Amino acid sequence: MRQTRPTAASSPRAPRVGIVGASAIGRLALRLLGPYALDLVVSDPYLDEAGARELGAQLLGLDELVATSDVVSLHAPSLPETWHMIDARRLATMLPGATLINTARGDLVDTDALTEAVIGGRLHAVLDVTSPEPLPSDSPLHGHPHVLLTPHVAGSRGTELLRMGDLAVGEVERLAAGAPPRHAVRRETLGRTA
Repeated sequence: MRQTRPTAASSPRAPRVGIVGASAIGRLALRLLGPYALDLVVSDPYLDEAGARELGAQLLGLDELVATSDVVSLHAPSLPETWHMIDARRLATMLPGATLINTARGDLVDTDALTEAVIGGRLHAVLDVTSPEPLPSDSPLHGHPHVLLTPHVAGSRGTELLRMGDLAVGEVERLAAGAPPRHAVRRETLGRTA
């Protein structure tokens, strides 16, 4: 009897969404996805099982998360140890028809390997960031029916610049008044911050 792997789109189970990186955005994604009938999993080297449960997710290693998720959403920082963390080997383990979402940093993904997987019909991709950025105009990812490309400009459009300015001024005012900052940068986490 020939065994086949289920595709991401055909499984009768709850869709599994894997969040890579329990950053502020990764945690927000988990919170927003929580009310839906999804199997939420998370991978982060600085998170323990209790912390994952508090986020409403199961903690998995990166390889297991990538190989078992219908959607893999990246929320990790760009560090030497995260460069191409989603490489050809990991892409090859993803469920056929699965979707990779990258709104974090382009260099987390081996773009050539992802292009090959998408062109080959195995995967879908939603990319707000790429490496290189911008994606070359002759990339086969442009216009591909299984790819959604968005411009990486969320923090520099509309009222976001005003909001960021207000936040910075508010922090200075809090410090000047002797109050602790609301968004402190901690020395012990600086090396793993985006």
